[in-house]
Amino acid sequence: MSLRRKLLFFPALAIGVLVLFIAITSRPDIPVKPAQSKARAVDVMTLAQIDIAPEVTGFGRVTPKLTWQAIAEVNGKVTYRNPALEKGRVLPAGTELLRIDPTDYQLAVAQAQADVSAKEARLAKLDLDSVNVQATLDIEVRRLTLSKDELTRQKNLRQKGLTSQSDLDAEQQAFLSQQSRVQDLRSQLKVLPDEKRITQAELDASRLALEQAERNLAKTQIVLPVDSRIAEVNIEQDQVVTPQQIMVVAHGLEAVEVDAQVSIHDMQTVFDTLVDASGSGFENKIHQLGASVALSSGSFTREWDANVARISDTVNLNQATVGVILEIALSEEKQTGIAAMPTLVNGMFVKAVIDGQPIAHWVIPEQALRGDKIYVLEEGVLAIVPVNVVFRRGEQVAIEGDLKQGLQIIINDLLPAVPGMALEAVTVDGRKRDETGNNENRIDERQASEEAGEIAS
Repeated sequence: MSLRRKLLFFPALAIGVLVLFIAITSRPDIPVKPAQSKARAVDVMTLAQIDIAPEVTGFGRVTPKLTWQAIAEVNGKVTYRNPALEKGRVLPAGTELLRIDPTDYQLAVAQAQADVSAKEARLAKLDLDSVNVQATLDIEVRRLTLSKDELTRQKNLRQKGLTSQSDLDAEQQAFLSQQSRVQDLRSQLKVLPDEKRITQAELDASRLALEQAERNLAKTQIVLPVDSRIAEVNIEQDQVVTPQQIMVVAHGLEAVEVDAQVSIHDMQTVFDTLVDASGSGFENKIHQLGASVALSSGSFTREWDANVARISDTVNLNQATVGVILEIALSEEKQTGIAAMPTLVNGMFVKAVIDGQPIAHWVIPEQALRGDKIYVLEEGVLAIVPVNVVFRRGEQVAIEGDLKQGLQIIINDLLPAVPGMALEAVTVDGRKRDETGNNENRIDERQASEEAGEIAS
């Protein structure tokens, strides 16, 4: 019985092997995923030179371009103070702010006028005297001629014995007297021009004194010269003022200035883009700069165009910044009716933006910069190229280095980034790269294929 069981084992084993072979051979083939590329998908952009201007940002406080101070030039009691003379009030040009008691200065003007009139009358009298003396001299000269002729006649008669010696002596005396009178008149005529010059000089001095008195009288009225905002008032009515006392401070409304503090390095970058076409030097170059200032407070934001007026004479040693003086014209606000909106006033803290001239640079987006390097796709592999950052403007970066037109710059990040690793560009300059004629996303296909392969395996 045990022998029969042993003999039955071999047929059962053969049948089992046959069934296993048939099951293996009749099983359908499992789909095998084709080998996938190991290249990583990247987005690239084509490097090119474009015209871009450097932009530098600074901050500073607003100051009025015109600060007017009403400084007392005469002393006296304030007899009038404008009711609108208050801090912060905007007043038009020509507004009388203060009036100092003018009585003493009116008296000085009257005295100076009287002195001028007296000098003018004396000068007129000298002119008349000059005419009279000249006429008298002409008469006396003719009388001297007659006296001389008479003396000659008397001498002839004396020689003939027809007259006495006493008559001749009397005629001789009359001739000498007439000669003396003519000499006196000539002397007076010579002195008169000097007296006229002296009187004219005194008249000029009197007129200057009159002008000074009139100016002092005018200084008793304090009038606003330009449209201004009152910043400070240091005087009250009936208060006595003294010369050199600051009574009122006002700020002009036409323009303001901002001393924007800017990095020295950034400012040098901006200056390097400027050209001196006219050969007039640095002053001409800075006027090529464009600028604007912006005021931001909470939800309020406003921007003004500005002009680069000049560079400050000092450098901030603590911050290593240079001051750039920007001028903002506010006169247009009054003409366009914008003055009702908040405007730039003294002390406001604003942001200043200064632009250079646009010139050609290699420009890439900020996200393509890896510190001081960029990733480049060269012949399907990664290359790392060192670069120097020239300047930044918004999300763009101007760079320099061993670069050339048409380089494929990798935009997205790579972790890890190993030089020589295989890469494949799926987008170029923001457009999908389509090699099969359709517009399917290669990244999504690759991810789906990899997932299917993992499931099959």
